Amino acid sequence: MPSAASSTRKATPPPGFLHALARLLRSVGRKHATANAAPTRIGIDGLPDGVGQLPPHVPVSLVAADDSSAALWFPALLEDALAAGPVGLVASSTLWVDGLVRRPALQAACRSGRLQLWVLSPGLQAQMQRHGLDALLEELERTGLRDEHALFVCDAQGLLSGLGVAELARMSRQLSALCRERQRPVVLGFFPPLEPAVLLPMLRNLCQMSMHIATLRTDADRWSLGLERWNTDAGALFQTAFGLLPDGASGRLAADGTRTRGAVRELVEAADQSEVIATRASVDGQRGVPGHWRIVEGLADMEVAATASVAATVLIDAGQASDFEARARLVHHLRLARPRTLKIVVRENLGKLRTHSEQALLQLGASAVVYKEVGFSRLLQLLQDINAQSHTREVQPDYAAALDSFMPARERGYQPPAQFCALVRNMLDRTQGIGLPHSLVRLTVLAQIPHLDALRACHTARDGDLFTADHESVYIFLFACREPDVGLALNRLFALPLTQLFATEATDCSDTGIRAMTGHLQEALRKGLPDYSALLDQRPPSAPAATNAAAPLLPLQPPLPAQPEQPALSADAAAAHIAAGPSVQHRPIARRAVPHPSMRSVA
Repeated sequence: MPSAASSTRKATPPPGFLHALARLLRSVGRKHATANAAPTRIGIDGLPDGVGQLPPHVPVSLVAADDSSAALWFPALLEDALAAGPVGLVASSTLWVDGLVRRPALQAACRSGRLQLWVLSPGLQAQMQRHGLDALLEELERTGLRDEHALFVCDAQGLLSGLGVAELARMSRQLSALCRERQRPVVLGFFPPLEPAVLLPMLRNLCQMSMHIATLRTDADRWSLGLERWNTDAGALFQTAFGLLPDGASGRLAADGTRTRGAVRELVEAADQSEVIATRASVDGQRGVPGHWRIVEGLADMEVAATASVAATVLIDAGQASDFEARARLVHHLRLARPRTLKIVVRENLGKLRTHSEQALLQLGASAVVYKEVGFSRLLQLLQDINAQSHTREVQPDYAAALDSFMPARERGYQPPAQFCALVRNMLDRTQGIGLPHSLVRLTVLAQIPHLDALRACHTARDGDLFTADHESVYIFLFACREPDVGLALNRLFALPLTQLFATEATDCSDTGIRAMTGHLQEALRKGLPDYSALLDQRPPSAPAATNAAAPLLPLQPPLPAQPEQPALSADAAAAHIAAGPSVQHRPIARRAVPHPSMRSVA
């Protein structure tokens, strides 16, 4: 096996010699060119419109984004190239070459001389930085590279690493000139470990270095071949991807009929693109369910029904809050097990999903969450609108780790001030990277209201909703609650209108503001704050019946001076007043607790 090295050379060849060598290569290429050279296939079967051929005369970059793609693709590439003529392979590792030639077809080609192998030596990198490709080409030509060879350079990333912009541009021009003189394809192969986010922009910007760029990556139990740019029989393709499946008989990849287009993958065609699989609960009681939909009974049946789906739409009911775990696990499993072209839609059917639950489902792989208020006709339109979408978010393989950032602390209700601050800051830290909104509210207790009564009036039913108190105020942390929803949340938490308990309200929904408020609370804690845990755990003593159901929570007040009597509020007016939110009230609390009938109502 020759070594494509320049370490044995004693001096840099003079520029005139390199120009003469280039002219010699061009003349040899023209002399031995054959107008009807056999096309070289790309190592993947069933691609349409001539996509599956390697173009000659232009540089081609083929990128395997993961190990499984490299293991399937590069041996098939070399076998297809050998079927069209002899091949010269420049490799960066003897270990990789040894594993490659174990395949019978490639081993036979090595023995017959149709597959010529070179391994790069460490000293070549310095020569590449000084002279570009000339040093490599001279060594290859000297040790057996001929014009009839297709030339594969694997792994080409080693040749490019450490080069500056000017050096890359020079190499790009040299590579382009080389390709124009050769009748067989010249391929730069890239395989792991690599950074596609860095490599692909470089190849795009150096157009002469790679006029054709294709990337193969694993997509669930399928693969996808993404073409950054590529010539076909029907014209140029840009940002187009084809779905692939392994052929069990040949061990090669073959097109499955799925095609997407665009930087954000938009589905162009797929065999099951119009198929919808829905749980029965997601369409229960609906009229006009399309006849071609597949209806399954539950989540286990859905998992089985979607086993072979490529681009179908899966419609899952959200169920009750207690059912969230099962739905979340199914969404995560389907997103990782199926291609990105599968659409996963979760529809509220019984209760409302909390904000963090909705965002968790989207992060775990759901394409959309449909609210309970959305009618069935609107749902049908939504499914039609997303029919061409592909999932673009990256999904963390570890389900527990992916879900943890979206879930609140297991605690709820009253917490001692120190524990309250620790829990709030922990939830802020866990959710900071995903942009989940929270709210912290400070309610100043009215002077005539004991803190214990204000705390007893607060009832939380959701994990992560916490409250505590200092000497003047009650603090309430609302997990995954946006600022527009704070008023509704507070009215849900308290058994009494807020105006009967509190004088003022201060709300902050920013991470910085919430941390600052907990910082003030911690500062007050150093000076001493009461812990109401033991008192709140005790049931308050029974009180005589009152006309207002919440009156037992209020302390007894001395008789009030005579005031002009006001007409009683209607139920609608009272509800509207409560929904208005807290404000400073100067009227005595007792008059709002037990309204007196007006003279008009007595009459």
